[in-house]
Amino acid sequence: MSATRLMDLAARLLFGLALLVLTGTAVAWVAQRPAFDFHRLEVQGAGGELQHVSGSAVRTAVAGKLRGGFFSMPLDEARVVFETVPWVANASVRRVWPDRLVVTLTEHRALGVWSDGRLLSDAGILFVANAAEAEIYGPLPEFDGPPQFAAEAARRYYRLAAQLAPLALRIEGLQVSDRASWSLRASAGERDVQIHLGRDDPAGALDARVALAAAHYPVVVGKFSAPPARLDLRYPNGFAATPPAESNKR
Repeated sequence: MSATRLMDLAARLLFGLALLVLTGTAVAWVAQRPAFDFHRLEVQGAGGELQHVSGSAVRTAVAGKLRGGFFSMPLDEARVVFETVPWVANASVRRVWPDRLVVTLTEHRALGVWSDGRLLSDAGILFVANAAEAEIYGPLPEFDGPPQFAAEAARRYYRLAAQLAPLALRIEGLQVSDRASWSLRASAGERDVQIHLGRDDPAGALDARVALAAAHYPVVVGKFSAPPARLDLRYPNGFAATPPAESNKR
């Protein structure tokens, strides 16, 4: 190939690159014009109506935090902004031509109140929200322990609640120590029952101890003529029960 043809080819390539740059710059400039700003923000629930989040509250919470217009807004960044709104667990964001931003939100479902004031979701996630808004159907169980146990606490709560429900015991509080030793406070009518569960070591041992105590719990209640004040399940082949006291009434 001659030097002239090489120079001609190089010139064509440079011209093409310059044209691409100019086109891209022009498109970016046009995309950022006010004519392509979002003028409507539509907020909806993933499974129907939202219980704790309103469209007006979302708009107020994200005001000034979103950047870009219809073509230029980074949707992933916008999603992160919406997920900072109290009660929002997940958000999905999409554009609807010509000027609408549609946000679909999934709310946290509060399971209980953690000892640091945060709420624990049924998925085992700690989040910040007004606890009073979560207690519309009554007081929530109380959870206490290092935050790293939050996910396990939610899973264990449901297993324990299912094991204790046939005994008319309702979990009011669940505690875990730094050494992963578990205990709970349950209500039995007007009385509280403190149950020390111990460590789940080896795995499955805790469930087995609860099952053993549940099988013999009616005998204990019959012997005391009332629910016991305390059950200690931290024994290899049995459990200990403390007789009820008048002070144990709620």
